[in-house]
Amino acid sequence: MSPVRHSLASSVSRNYLILFLGADWWGSDARALAVGFRQLGHAVIEINYEDFIPSQWSSLPLRILRRALGPLLAREYNRTILRHLNNRAIDFLLVFKGKFLQPGTVKRFSASGLPAYFFYPDVSFLDHGRDIWDCLPLYDCVFTTKSFHQADAALRGRLKDLRLVSHGFDPDVHRTIHLSGKTQAAYECDVSFVGCWSPKKEQTLRALLERCAGIDLRVWGPGWARAGALVRKRWQGRGAYGDELAAIYCLSRINLALLSEAGGGTSIGDQVTARTWQIPAAGGFMLHEHTAELEHYFAPGSESGVFNSPDDLAEKARWFLHHADERLKVATAGHRRCLAGGYTYLPAAREILTVHEERLKTPVRERCWTYG
Repeated sequence: MSPVRHSLASSVSRNYLILFLGADWWGSDARALAVGFRQLGHAVIEINYEDFIPSQWSSLPLRILRRALGPLLAREYNRTILRHLNNRAIDFLLVFKGKFLQPGTVKRFSASGLPAYFFYPDVSFLDHGRDIWDCLPLYDCVFTTKSFHQADAALRGRLKDLRLVSHGFDPDVHRTIHLSGKTQAAYECDVSFVGCWSPKKEQTLRALLERCAGIDLRVWGPGWARAGALVRKRWQGRGAYGDELAAIYCLSRINLALLSEAGGGTSIGDQVTARTWQIPAAGGFMLHEHTAELEHYFAPGSESGVFNSPDDLAEKARWFLHHADERLKVATAGHRRCLAGGYTYLPAAREILTVHEERLKTPVRERCWTYG
């Protein structure tokens, strides 16, 4: 049994029933968090926004149809949520990311006295529509995975409480797998990147291709159709999810952990991301942008490869491609650190439960909100 499976019992005083708004596809961070609550002995009622607003429609006619029907579909999603308003068995509402959730819906839950908490995994609260930003003051606590949110005075001024939690990996999904034959050949490559397009990420990959002629780079993720020709032709034409992620991470010689740049209303970008934990959890060798925050979780050079610039990335990529023993040594140490450190979503689930227990123990008139 791996260390992440030990000590699953929650330290809170009782088991809860949680109304959970998020995604539940295999490999999603929201699903991993919901699984964490169940592992701790709690029950979860899930409402998945993608059951109402399809996110995988990519053809132009379907995108036009989704945009035209979007308001109607969002209203149906919110009506479905509100059908649980009178369920007295529910202990609290937990919203993951909050796409398509309307402020009026959160207000109804707040008015009923049901605690409402918010988990946000992205850089900017403004990049996915105005509703997310407008809902923030309504939550009893906001849990962020971005340390720089704590220093944002404008953000903190909108919140009752702000706590920092960590991303993690899903041990059911991000794991070592052993493939053979044509399956192995289909995923083997020099360097891979899995993630959504952004100008910074494209610039980094373009620089790598320009400096490392002949390198076999493959890219999975949404949005890369807008990249320039040099990078776009390395795109596999789709995203990668669930077990395919594990296959890519295991079979790529180098897995890049590129970080998102600053978004709307933020001055800096990611310092770590979900890939920071999910690549080594799958046993893959990770080459990560060097940040001080990364060092809290992995030792640079021995548990993760790191790079500081495009030139450094190209140099490190060439070196590690020619030193398979060192890649294996670092990947093995990173994988061991993931398991020993318990880098799943269980710590985040425990923190949310702890905050909820604190709230229950504090009389309403005495509550004063702090920023962790």
